[in-house]
Amino acid sequence: MSELNRRLSALAQQSHAEPKQLQAATITPLPNKRGRYGRAILLMAVILLFAGGTIYWQRSIVTPVLLPSVFPVATVPVVSTLPMRPVPIKKQVSNKPELSIPEQISQEVPISSSPILTNAESALLATMPVAEPALDALDIKQELASSYEQGYDSGYHQALAEQQVTIKTTVSPSSKDVAVTPKRKVSRLSIETVALTPAQLAMVEYNKAEKVLRQANSRQAIVHLEAALKYRPEWVVARQKLAALYYGRGDNRQAVAMLQQGLQRQPHNTELRLTLAKLLVNEQQPQAALTVLEQPQHVDTVAFLAMRAALAQQLQNTALALSSYQQLVLHDAADGRWWLGLAIAQERSQQFMAALTSYRQGAVHGGLSAASQQFIQQRIMALQIKRR
Repeated sequence: MSELNRRLSALAQQSHAEPKQLQAATITPLPNKRGRYGRAILLMAVILLFAGGTIYWQRSIVTPVLLPSVFPVATVPVVSTLPMRPVPIKKQVSNKPELSIPEQISQEVPISSSPILTNAESALLATMPVAEPALDALDIKQELASSYEQGYDSGYHQALAEQQVTIKTTVSPSSKDVAVTPKRKVSRLSIETVALTPAQLAMVEYNKAEKVLRQANSRQAIVHLEAALKYRPEWVVARQKLAALYYGRGDNRQAVAMLQQGLQRQPHNTELRLTLAKLLVNEQQPQAALTVLEQPQHVDTVAFLAMRAALAQQLQNTALALSSYQQLVLHDAADGRWWLGLAIAQERSQQFMAALTSYRQGAVHGGLSAASQQFIQQRIMALQIKRR
């Protein structure tokens, strides 16, 4: 402001003085920066075009192009456009600076110089500007890194599974070498009709009778035992049990008839005869019981012989009693009961000397009650008096 005032005051003084002759002022021209800006823009355009061409060259299938003889022929590898499986890459930390994409490509692509290259052409190539890394290439590199990090978990495992399937398909053996797995047999329920023998059917019915007898059901047991005897009529045990059930229910006639039917089929069966004789004795029919026991004459069953001898002794059938006791003494001479019965039968048969001997044998052997021992002593004294 002060400079302006000073000049204004100077002008005012000059206006009062004599006017001086005006002279043209010399003005220094401003530097022309428009040309520099144009050259910079042109250089940037060239760089961008070079970077775009490089990226397009990477993404597309590059085939060898015949260039003029001035430039060398570059051997470029063919890049496949097929999708590649992501493979995990371990990043190694190194102190070397990372190269830009154009620099990596320039290192990976070997350029074989032509022998016809002249010095002028080499100088021309040397003066060409070096391309700087483009922004698009850096973005692509970052995008590839981020896509690797995002798709590692899913893409890698999926690619690995596909690779394993491919390997299995490639190495799969031929159809001749494949072992045929036998089909698993399905279990099916098969029902077969089994023909049982009459003896087996009788056993089934007998077991059913035993089961219902444990439940105190004698009526149903009779039904099963009758069925068992239809299949096996000669089964003595089943017939005896059936007769006992009839007798226990008060049907004595049916019990006797059941045993008599068995004797008609097996007349020499001593067990059926003894059972029938016991039943008749319980019904106060000793003569009928003795008639049943008269046959057969010679048996080895002690129970059968003892009952027959006792019934014959009771009914004054001395001959049958004598023969029965003689068989019992031969069977078991250590039992005093058989000697006593034999002595009584011999005394009734007027065989006093034999009876005296039998009484003495009965007194020597045991198995007798006190009353029987007293009776023996009395008969010995009586026979000794008769002997005198």
